[in-house]
Amino acid sequence: MKKSHMGFKTQPQFLLLILNIFTVSVVNVHSQSISDDSDVMHALKKNLESSSSLNWSDPNPCNWDRVTCTKDNRITGIQAGNQNLKGPLPQNLNNLTNLQVLELQNNQLTGPLPSLSGLTQLQHLLINNNNFTSIPTDFFNGMSSLLKVYLDYNAFDSWSIPDGLQIASKLQIFSATSTNLTGKIPHFFGSDTFSGLITLRLASNSLEGGLPDSFSGSMMQNLWLNGQQSSSRLNGSIRVLENMTHLIEVWLHGNSFSGPLPDFSGLNRLQSLSLRDNSFTGPVPLSLTGLKSLKVVNLTKNVFQGPMPKFDDSVAVDMIGVDTFCLQDPGVECDSRVNVLLEVAESVGYPQVFAEKWHGNDPCELWLAVTC
Repeated sequence: MKKSHMGFKTQPQFLLLILNIFTVSVVNVHSQSISDDSDVMHALKKNLESSSSLNWSDPNPCNWDRVTCTKDNRITGIQAGNQNLKGPLPQNLNNLTNLQVLELQNNQLTGPLPSLSGLTQLQHLLINNNNFTSIPTDFFNGMSSLLKVYLDYNAFDSWSIPDGLQIASKLQIFSATSTNLTGKIPHFFGSDTFSGLITLRLASNSLEGGLPDSFSGSMMQNLWLNGQQSSSRLNGSIRVLENMTHLIEVWLHGNSFSGPLPDFSGLNRLQSLSLRDNSFTGPVPLSLTGLKSLKVVNLTKNVFQGPMPKFDDSVAVDMIGVDTFCLQDPGVECDSRVNVLLEVAESVGYPQVFAEKWHGNDPCELWLAVTC
């Protein structure tokens, strides 16, 4: 009985001791987090040569211009774009674990980007138009809340989009124009994981390969893949566009895409289409010329065949350097013999060798493999 009586007496005291230890631990961890945030922000201030342009003199970073915090002094936002800032970023930037917005665009920041791995609350990342030299492979790890990413116009060392980005299932905008990207376009950009992706801009890089089949049925509205500088550039068919019915703007110029154009009849939101400087063949489809939404189309420097297309007068059209149409009169039908031979070409995918050698409206005028 005595032993049981002692156990009853000491149990509440033991629980109270445990509760006190837990409370002190939580307070210490929280205080340490606030201290970590302050340390990172002061390191950032120290690194930036032109931080004097900002009012960052208060000891508490939560009182700084363009910095936002929670009520308990955790950093949630740094919005210091267009401030002529110079210098590198601190490598411990990912210690700001409550960070939701990081905007440092249009400055003169230099050096390697620090990893932002583990910033699970980060939603807006704007670091475009700087002079960063590299981006780490684990940069996007753990960023499950990302909505908008702008990396454009940074001369990174050669890099590929890492698989770690796949965790950003809420992503709406990914823009990395002129960042020295290499490799193929990741299939996951068109997967169900990224069902909310509306803007993908990967222009002026060194990508290669074709458009991923996963793009079919995606919700993308703006697609910039123009101006690749790799040896083979982006290539192959663009037929997958047929099922990308939300597209508004498509820039594919300056690549090595080939074959016939797809059926555009389902793309009733399409306003701007740039296909110049590729190797497209076959006739320009009526499904494109008849699009009511279309405002701008550029078909320059391809090897299209058949009749010269006639677009509505409201459409700004560029077809300079396309001399392979049967006639140079928009909307005028080709000779019946030309139409028959184009049906033959269609059956074998409108090969480029035919497109380059079958000129004019008279097949008897030295057309390749044709005798009269």
